Amino acid sequence: MMVLLQFSFSRVSAIICIQKEREALLQFKKSFGTDPFHLLASWSGTNCCNWYGVGCNQTTGHVTMIDLRNNRLELSTSFYIHSLDPSLLELKYLNYLDLSGNNFDPTQIPNILGSMVELTYLNLSNSVFNAEVLPRQLGNLTKLVVLDLSNYFYYNTYPGLKSLNRDVEWISHLSSLHFFSLTGTDLSEASNLMQVLSSLPLLSSLILSDCSLQNNQLSFGSMNSSFLSRVQHLDLSKNNFHGPIPKVFHNMTSLKFLDLSENEFNFIDGGVSSFIFGNNCILKALDLSYNFNLGGDGFGSYENESMGCSRYDLQVLKLKGTSLKTKIPDWLGKFKNLRSLSLSRSHIYGSIPASLGNLSQLEDLDLSDNALTGAIPTSFGRLLNLRILSLEWNRLEELGQECFIQLENLEVLDISNNSLKGVLSEAHFANLSRLNSLLISYNEHLSLDVKSKWVPPFQLMFLDASSCIGCFQGAFPQWLRTQNALVRLWLFNTSISSAFPTWLRAQNLIILDLSHNQIVGPIPTSIGDQMPNLQFLYLNHNLINDSLPLSFCKLKNLTEVDLSNNEFSGMVQGCLLTSNLMYFDLSSNNFSGRFPYSHGNLSRVEMLNLRNNNFEGSMPSVLKNARDLNFLDLGMNKFSGNIPRWVGNNLGDLKCLMLRGNLFNGTIPSSLCNLTGLTNLDLAHNQLEGSIPQNLGNFAAMTEKVYVGFSFSREAYVAFSDYREKSISQSIKSNELDYTMKQLELMVNIDLSQNYLVGSIPSEITKLKGLIGLNLSHNNLTGTIPAEIGEIESLESLDLSFNQLSGPIPRSISRLNSLGDLKLSRNNLSGEIPQEGHLFTFNEASSFDDNPYLCGDPLPKKCTTKNSFEPSFTNIENQDEEEDKWDKWLLYIMIILGYVVGFWGVIGVLIFKRSWRTVERILHSQMNSQLFDNPLLRLLVCQSSRSF
Repeated sequence: MMVLLQFSFSRVSAIICIQKEREALLQFKKSFGTDPFHLLASWSGTNCCNWYGVGCNQTTGHVTMIDLRNNRLELSTSFYIHSLDPSLLELKYLNYLDLSGNNFDPTQIPNILGSMVELTYLNLSNSVFNAEVLPRQLGNLTKLVVLDLSNYFYYNTYPGLKSLNRDVEWISHLSSLHFFSLTGTDLSEASNLMQVLSSLPLLSSLILSDCSLQNNQLSFGSMNSSFLSRVQHLDLSKNNFHGPIPKVFHNMTSLKFLDLSENEFNFIDGGVSSFIFGNNCILKALDLSYNFNLGGDGFGSYENESMGCSRYDLQVLKLKGTSLKTKIPDWLGKFKNLRSLSLSRSHIYGSIPASLGNLSQLEDLDLSDNALTGAIPTSFGRLLNLRILSLEWNRLEELGQECFIQLENLEVLDISNNSLKGVLSEAHFANLSRLNSLLISYNEHLSLDVKSKWVPPFQLMFLDASSCIGCFQGAFPQWLRTQNALVRLWLFNTSISSAFPTWLRAQNLIILDLSHNQIVGPIPTSIGDQMPNLQFLYLNHNLINDSLPLSFCKLKNLTEVDLSNNEFSGMVQGCLLTSNLMYFDLSSNNFSGRFPYSHGNLSRVEMLNLRNNNFEGSMPSVLKNARDLNFLDLGMNKFSGNIPRWVGNNLGDLKCLMLRGNLFNGTIPSSLCNLTGLTNLDLAHNQLEGSIPQNLGNFAAMTEKVYVGFSFSREAYVAFSDYREKSISQSIKSNELDYTMKQLELMVNIDLSQNYLVGSIPSEITKLKGLIGLNLSHNNLTGTIPAEIGEIESLESLDLSFNQLSGPIPRSISRLNSLGDLKLSRNNLSGEIPQEGHLFTFNEASSFDDNPYLCGDPLPKKCTTKNSFEPSFTNIENQDEEEDKWDKWLLYIMIILGYVVGFWGVIGVLIFKRSWRTVERILHSQMNSQLFDNPLLRLLVCQSSRSF
């Protein structure tokens, strides 16, 4: 044998490629713009048969194969190919060409491919082309056996192959084709597609996933019977098919693999059993997953005796997300060849049948996200080939004895989120030497009974024991000392009350979640050396104290850090603020001093929460370049100075700005109104002066009733944790409460209370129709309440109390049907409180107290006349006119009384002193001529004279 191998290798090494073909390859090499891994560096020397990706005929030396595929499917690792040089046509014997996963942008699919008529294998899948249609010239490749034009990876991301339009006739010329894939290509306009495909005499594998196909294109009636009996692999997943699954699939007797997943099929006549017990005797894989309303007859019935198959080869059955709404049938245990069974998210209920223990070849069993009850069957102990067991998110209550003790090949065990009771002991794990993932979280009555010096037979990569209250008896599990391969460790809410272990060294650890415990003492000083690759760190809601150790600065890969609700103190070092940080929460601690002003780099940060500490100084300018920042909370600190204009000019993605409870002064910069995506603005309890900016209508996200929420990026951790579930304090309805960030997405709020703001309430505020909470209380605002405030239809809380607002209460408030909290007290409002619409429901005087000119229910002060207190600007003017009239009447009366008294005083003297009478007549005549020009006075004087 060794002699033969040596002879064979000597023959290969002796092959010398054809000079003309070598020159053609070198010319082709010039088409490559980038070569990330320098793979083409080997394309030198005389023998091209030894070059990377080149294969030659061992007899003739002709180049027969070029394989430059990019298996990583990343543009950063792909070749950038400007074009396919025509020199390739010199390779007359080339029959294998694989350029998949590369970047041809902005190149069209080259027409010269149609001239490479010797090709039997052509793979351009997952490549980036600037192409709308395929060239018809590909129809010349009549020797093609494999044609892969799938565009799955780059679909929806890069231009790629988008559409075949309606012209698919050229496909019918590919008479040698066995395998054809057009995944990710829009075929919605190709009406005769199935007829063309059925004309291919040798086609056995057809992959049309994610092609926008519709029911009218699934016309099997027009296909020839030989096609239906010939196809072995059919993938029609991720299309737009709906209605019942066509019965024609039941009669495709050569079918081995059928994938109809992620469509909108809603019925299977005869249930799932009609597929697997029908005429599909050699069916190996059936995937109907994510046809969410499939239901129908569920699993159907077992009628093997009436069927034509003597045995069944089914190896893969996937019914995930199909809403079967039934129990697992016992007859599933008869499919002894099953290797993968997935029934998750299918609304399955009842107990797990013991018959599943008969599936001796089973490697992957997924029954998660259902309503299964009872025990985990002991029969599972016979599934000796099982590698993955997923039973999470059910209502299972008991661990059957020896249910997985003998599963030596088990790698993943997930029994989390159940109601399991009992004890997991060392015996359960004694034979699980290959276990790398153990997930037992959220089983509050489950306990883990192992000795402190236990050395497990496995090396875990993933451990999740969150909310497994009885698992660790208050201390860190010592057996973790032996786990050197840990990548993700979740011990959230496990009642651990000991110190952070200095012995926990995990060089590969990426995620560490120890939150919601009672961990005491400081963070180990060597944490940066213990876990150098840490990316996600959650220590929130513990009793950890002291300052952050300097070695923390070595954790350069940190992406999400939550240290909130502890007893940390001291200053925050600038070296902690790395460019990788996206989520940083230090809230509710005792940190003090200046937050790093300019040191550090927070260019990628999306959420920063420093609330409830003792930070001081001005707004940290390190945030100037945080252009991805969505959420900023600096509340309840001692920050001071002006709110910088760059907040509104630079932080364009900001959704939530919370600065309450600080010492900020100066005016509110109008540049804040540039934050068009802002939905939460809280500047309360500061020392802000000046007026409210007039351009509040620029808060575009507040003008819409429907809000899309925060746009945080999520990386690998998204499947395991969502920091939008973290608790955030926010003042809504005049009460400071804790909300999750997910809830806060729906809380559209402005709070400017407890400042020194003056001027009027801008009418622009009425454009914010999505606003839920508005608090302007405890300021020095004047003027009237905007008449159109009722336009803020979503408003649930309105607090304008403790200001100097005047005028009537606008009737439009009565249209705020969602309003549950209204405070207008301690102002100078006047007129009658409108008793109509939703305003009628506010029957407590506290909403309107201490407005001296306000009257009507629910205040004890009643309005004397309706017109006197009519709450409109017109009637207020009329009221002022009435008051002016009474003032004039009073003036006239006083003048008349003075005139009468003075007149008779003078007359009396004249009666007794004759020499003054002549003078009196002259004066009397002059006064009459002036005074009695006023008819009202003339009338009053006449009446007064008569009374005397």
